[in-house]
Amino acid sequence: MLHKRTRRTIALSITAIAVLIAAVATWLIRQRLGHASMATGWTLLASVGLLMLLGLRKKLVMLPILPVRVWTQFHIYTGLFALAIYLMHVPVVIASGFFESTLSLLFLSVAGSGLYGVWISRRGAKRLTAIAGEYRFDRFGWHRRTIADRASEIVTEVGQTGDVPVIAKFYRERLQHYFSTRPSLAYVLVPTSHRKRRLLTELGELDRYFASNVKQAAGRLAALIRNRDDLDYHYATQLRMRMWLAIHIALTVAMLVFIVVHVLMVLRFQGA
Repeated sequence: MLHKRTRRTIALSITAIAVLIAAVATWLIRQRLGHASMATGWTLLASVGLLMLLGLRKKLVMLPILPVRVWTQFHIYTGLFALAIYLMHVPVVIASGFFESTLSLLFLSVAGSGLYGVWISRRGAKRLTAIAGEYRFDRFGWHRRTIADRASEIVTEVGQTGDVPVIAKFYRERLQHYFSTRPSLAYVLVPTSHRKRRLLTELGELDRYFASNVKQAAGRLAALIRNRDDLDYHYATQLRMRMWLAIHIALTVAMLVFIVVHVLMVLRFQGA
Protein backbone atom coordinates (compact mmCIF):
# COMPACT_ATOMS: atom_id res chain seq x y z
CA MET A 1 0.00 0.00 0.00
CA LEU A 2 1.46 3.35 -1.06
CA HIS A 3 1.79 6.12 1.49
CA LYS A 4 -0.79 8.91 1.17
CA ARG A 5 1.87 11.50 0.31
CA THR A 6 3.31 9.18 -2.36
CA ARG A 7 -0.14 8.64 -3.89
CA ARG A 8 -0.73 12.39 -3.91
CA THR A 9 2.62 13.00 -5.61
CA ILE A 10 1.84 10.40 -8.27
CA ALA A 11 -1.62 11.87 -8.89
CA LEU A 12 -0.24 15.41 -9.17
CA SER A 13 2.48 14.20 -11.53
CA ILE A 14 -0.04 12.46 -13.80
CA THR A 15 -2.24 15.57 -13.80
CA ALA A 16 0.75 17.79 -14.62
CA ILE A 17 1.77 15.50 -17.50
CA ALA A 18 -1.79 15.58 -18.88
CA VAL A 19 -1.81 19.39 -18.66
CA LEU A 20 1.59 19.57 -20.38
CA ILE A 21 0.38 17.33 -23.22
CA ALA A 22 -2.72 19.50 -23.65
CA ALA A 23 -0.61 22.66 -23.63
CA VAL A 24 1.78 21.30 -26.27
CA ALA A 25 -1.14 20.13 -28.42
CA THR A 26 -2.77 23.56 -28.14
CA TRP A 27 0.49 25.28 -29.11
CA LEU A 28 0.93 23.02 -32.15
CA ILE A 29 -2.63 23.71 -33.31
CA ARG A 30 -2.04 27.46 -33.04
CA GLN A 31 1.25 27.17 -34.92
CA ARG A 32 -0.62 25.51 -37.78
CA LEU A 33 -3.29 28.22 -37.64
CA GLY A 34 -5.89 25.76 -36.43
CA HIS A 35 -8.80 26.38 -34.07
CA ALA A 36 -7.10 25.83 -30.74
CA SER A 37 -10.11 27.24 -28.90
CA MET A 38 -12.28 24.49 -30.35
CA ALA A 39 -9.87 21.80 -29.19
CA THR A 40 -9.58 23.22 -25.68
CA GLY A 41 -13.32 23.88 -25.60
CA TRP A 42 -14.27 20.29 -26.35
CA THR A 43 -11.58 19.04 -23.96
CA LEU A 44 -12.99 21.30 -21.27
CA LEU A 45 -16.54 20.13 -21.99
CA ALA A 46 -15.42 16.50 -21.75
CA SER A 47 -13.65 17.24 -18.46
CA VAL A 48 -16.76 18.90 -17.02
CA GLY A 49 -18.87 15.96 -18.15
CA LEU A 50 -16.45 13.56 -16.47
CA LEU A 51 -16.61 15.63 -13.30
CA MET A 52 -20.39 15.33 -13.31
CA LEU A 53 -20.16 11.54 -13.68
CA LEU A 54 -17.57 11.31 -10.91
CA GLY A 55 -19.76 13.44 -8.65
CA LEU A 56 -22.71 11.15 -9.39
CA ARG A 57 -20.63 8.05 -8.65
CA LYS A 58 -19.65 9.42 -5.23
CA LYS A 59 -23.33 9.51 -4.29
CA LEU A 60 -24.04 5.96 -5.53
CA VAL A 61 -22.09 4.28 -2.75
CA MET A 62 -23.85 0.95 -3.32
CA LEU A 63 -22.09 0.37 -6.67
CA PRO A 64 -19.09 -2.00 -6.25
CA ILE A 65 -16.82 0.03 -8.56
CA LEU A 66 -13.76 1.12 -6.56
CA PRO A 67 -14.05 2.83 -3.16
CA VAL A 68 -15.69 6.25 -2.98
CA ARG A 69 -12.43 7.82 -1.75
CA VAL A 70 -10.75 6.75 -5.02
CA TRP A 71 -13.49 8.43 -7.06
CA THR A 72 -13.16 11.51 -4.86
CA GLN A 73 -9.46 11.73 -5.74
CA PHE A 74 -10.32 11.33 -9.44
CA HIS A 75 -12.79 14.18 -9.04
CA ILE A 76 -10.21 16.47 -7.42
CA TYR A 77 -7.45 15.94 -9.98
CA THR A 78 -9.85 16.02 -12.93
CA GLY A 79 -11.03 19.36 -11.56
CA LEU A 80 -7.45 20.65 -11.48
CA PHE A 81 -6.99 19.48 -15.07
CA ALA A 82 -10.21 21.22 -16.12
CA LEU A 83 -9.06 24.46 -14.49
CA ALA A 84 -5.80 24.32 -16.44
CA ILE A 85 -7.66 23.67 -19.71
CA TYR A 86 -9.96 26.61 -18.97
CA LEU A 87 -6.94 28.92 -18.66
CA MET A 88 -5.75 27.66 -22.06
CA HIS A 89 -9.21 28.07 -23.57
CA VAL A 90 -9.95 31.69 -22.69
CA PRO A 91 -7.96 34.70 -23.95
CA VAL A 92 -8.39 36.37 -20.54
CA VAL A 93 -9.30 34.85 -17.19
CA ILE A 94 -12.65 36.69 -17.08
CA ALA A 95 -14.13 37.25 -20.52
CA SER A 96 -15.83 40.46 -21.62
CA GLY A 97 -19.56 40.74 -22.27
CA PHE A 98 -22.36 39.84 -19.90
CA PHE A 99 -22.86 36.22 -20.95
CA GLU A 100 -19.21 35.26 -21.34
CA SER A 101 -18.13 37.05 -18.16
CA THR A 102 -20.95 35.38 -16.21
CA LEU A 103 -19.87 31.98 -17.53
CA SER A 104 -16.26 32.75 -16.60
CA LEU A 105 -17.24 33.79 -13.09
CA LEU A 106 -19.42 30.72 -12.66
CA PHE A 107 -16.63 28.38 -13.76
CA LEU A 108 -14.08 30.07 -11.51
CA SER A 109 -16.56 30.04 -8.62
CA VAL A 110 -17.16 26.31 -9.07
CA ALA A 111 -13.40 25.72 -9.23
CA GLY A 112 -12.80 27.92 -6.19
CA SER A 113 -15.55 26.29 -4.16
CA GLY A 114 -14.17 22.89 -5.13
CA LEU A 115 -10.70 23.81 -3.90
CA TYR A 116 -12.24 25.19 -0.70
CA GLY A 117 -14.11 21.90 -0.27
CA VAL A 118 -10.86 19.94 -0.54
CA TRP A 119 -9.24 22.21 2.04
CA ILE A 120 -12.10 22.21 4.53
CA SER A 121 -12.68 18.45 4.30
CA ARG A 122 -9.03 17.60 4.91
CA ARG A 123 -8.50 20.24 7.59
CA GLY A 124 -11.81 19.45 9.26
CA ALA A 125 -11.09 15.72 9.29
CA LYS A 126 -7.74 16.30 11.01
CA ARG A 127 -9.25 18.63 13.60
CA LEU A 128 -12.23 16.38 14.33
CA THR A 129 -10.01 13.36 14.96
CA ALA A 130 -8.32 15.37 17.71
CA ILE A 131 -11.65 16.24 19.36
CA ALA A 132 -13.62 13.69 21.33
CA GLY A 133 -17.04 12.55 20.23
CA GLU A 134 -18.90 11.51 17.10
CA TYR A 135 -22.21 13.21 16.39
CA ARG A 136 -24.93 12.83 13.79
CA PHE A 137 -26.02 16.15 12.35
CA ASP A 138 -29.69 15.57 13.17
CA ARG A 139 -28.82 14.90 16.84
CA PHE A 140 -26.97 18.11 17.67
CA GLY A 141 -30.08 19.73 19.13
CA TRP A 142 -30.61 16.77 21.44
CA HIS A 143 -26.98 16.87 22.62
CA ARG A 144 -27.24 20.61 23.32
CA ARG A 145 -30.40 20.13 25.37
CA THR A 146 -28.80 17.27 27.30
CA ILE A 147 -25.79 19.39 28.26
CA ALA A 148 -28.05 22.32 29.21
CA ASP A 149 -30.23 20.07 31.39
CA ARG A 150 -27.18 18.63 33.16
CA ALA A 151 -25.85 22.10 33.91
CA SER A 152 -29.21 23.19 35.30
CA GLU A 153 -29.42 20.05 37.45
CA ILE A 154 -25.93 20.67 38.87
CA VAL A 155 -26.79 24.21 39.95
CA THR A 156 -30.14 23.06 41.37
CA GLU A 157 -28.51 20.23 43.36
CA VAL A 158 -25.91 22.57 44.85
CA GLY A 159 -28.58 25.13 45.70
CA GLN A 160 -30.38 22.54 47.83
CA THR A 161 -27.33 22.14 50.08
CA GLY A 162 -27.10 25.77 51.15
CA ASP A 163 -26.78 29.38 50.04
CA VAL A 164 -24.72 29.49 46.82
CA PRO A 165 -25.50 32.91 45.32
CA VAL A 166 -22.15 33.25 43.50
CA ILE A 167 -22.33 30.15 41.31
CA ALA A 168 -26.08 30.57 40.80
CA LYS A 169 -25.55 34.13 39.58
CA PHE A 170 -22.68 33.06 37.33
CA TYR A 171 -24.84 30.33 35.84
CA ARG A 172 -27.76 32.70 35.16
CA GLU A 173 -25.62 35.50 33.71
CA ARG A 174 -22.90 33.59 31.85
CA LEU A 175 -23.73 29.91 31.36
CA GLN A 176 -27.47 29.53 30.91
CA HIS A 177 -27.54 31.33 27.57
CA TYR A 178 -24.36 29.59 26.43
CA PHE A 179 -25.77 26.14 27.11
CA SER A 180 -29.29 26.79 25.79
CA THR A 181 -28.54 28.41 22.40
CA ARG A 182 -26.92 27.15 19.24
CA PRO A 183 -23.60 28.61 18.00
CA SER A 184 -23.72 31.93 16.19
CA LEU A 185 -23.15 32.25 12.45
CA ALA A 186 -19.83 33.96 13.17
CA TYR A 187 -18.72 30.90 15.14
CA VAL A 188 -19.88 28.53 12.40
CA LEU A 189 -17.85 30.44 9.81
CA VAL A 190 -14.76 30.83 12.02
CA PRO A 191 -14.94 28.48 15.02
CA THR A 192 -12.65 29.40 17.91
CA SER A 193 -12.25 28.41 21.55
CA HIS A 194 -12.16 32.00 22.83
CA ARG A 195 -15.56 31.79 24.52
CA LYS A 196 -14.74 28.48 26.19
CA ARG A 197 -11.45 29.82 27.54
CA ARG A 198 -13.12 33.02 28.75
CA LEU A 199 -15.86 31.14 30.61
CA LEU A 200 -13.39 28.71 32.17
CA THR A 201 -11.19 31.61 33.27
CA GLU A 202 -14.13 33.46 34.81
CA LEU A 203 -15.31 30.30 36.56
CA GLY A 204 -11.80 29.67 37.87
CA GLU A 205 -11.55 33.19 39.26
CA LEU A 206 -14.63 32.49 41.40
CA ASP A 207 -13.07 29.39 42.92
CA ARG A 208 -11.98 31.21 46.09
CA TYR A 209 -15.61 32.00 46.91
CA PHE A 210 -16.74 28.38 46.73
CA ALA A 211 -17.10 25.85 49.50
CA SER A 212 -15.82 22.32 48.84
CA ASN A 213 -19.16 21.00 47.57
CA VAL A 214 -19.57 24.02 45.28
CA LYS A 215 -16.04 23.54 43.93
CA GLN A 216 -17.01 20.03 42.87
CA ALA A 217 -20.07 21.42 41.10
CA ALA A 218 -17.92 24.09 39.44
CA GLY A 219 -15.61 21.35 38.17
CA ARG A 220 -18.56 19.52 36.65
CA LEU A 221 -19.75 22.75 35.02
CA ALA A 222 -16.25 23.30 33.62
CA ALA A 223 -16.37 19.81 32.08
CA LEU A 224 -19.74 20.63 30.50
CA ILE A 225 -18.30 23.86 29.07
CA ARG A 226 -15.55 21.82 27.40
CA ASN A 227 -18.06 19.25 26.16
CA ARG A 228 -20.26 21.98 24.71
CA ASP A 229 -17.27 23.57 22.95
CA ASP A 230 -16.33 20.22 21.38
CA LEU A 231 -19.96 19.72 20.33
CA ASP A 232 -20.11 23.19 18.79
CA TYR A 233 -16.93 22.57 16.80
CA HIS A 234 -18.36 19.35 15.37
CA TYR A 235 -21.58 21.19 14.53
CA ALA A 236 -19.77 24.10 12.86
CA THR A 237 -17.57 21.79 10.79
CA GLN A 238 -20.46 19.63 9.60
CA LEU A 239 -22.66 22.66 8.87
CA ARG A 240 -19.90 24.35 6.85
CA MET A 241 -19.49 21.17 4.83
CA ARG A 242 -23.23 21.07 4.13
CA MET A 243 -23.33 24.77 3.25
CA TRP A 244 -20.32 24.35 0.97
CA LEU A 245 -21.86 21.36 -0.81
CA ALA A 246 -25.16 23.20 -1.37
CA ILE A 247 -23.36 26.25 -2.79
CA HIS A 248 -21.05 24.09 -4.92
CA ILE A 249 -23.98 22.18 -6.40
CA ALA A 250 -26.00 25.37 -7.06
CA LEU A 251 -23.05 27.01 -8.82
CA THR A 252 -22.44 23.83 -10.82
CA VAL A 253 -26.05 23.67 -12.03
CA ALA A 254 -25.94 27.33 -13.07
CA MET A 255 -22.62 26.77 -14.83
CA LEU A 256 -23.99 23.77 -16.73
CA VAL A 257 -26.93 25.82 -18.00
CA PHE A 258 -24.57 28.51 -19.28
CA ILE A 259 -22.24 25.89 -20.81
CA VAL A 260 -25.11 24.31 -22.76
CA VAL A 261 -26.14 27.72 -24.11
CA HIS A 262 -22.50 28.54 -24.90
CA VAL A 263 -22.02 25.28 -26.84
CA LEU A 264 -25.24 25.83 -28.80
CA MET A 265 -24.12 29.35 -29.69
CA VAL A 266 -20.73 28.07 -30.87
CA LEU A 267 -22.30 25.31 -32.98
CA ARG A 268 -24.75 27.79 -34.49
CA PHE A 269 -21.92 30.20 -35.29
CA GLN A 270 -19.94 27.40 -36.95
CA GLY A 271 -22.91 26.43 -39.07
CA ALA A 272 -23.56 30.01 -40.14
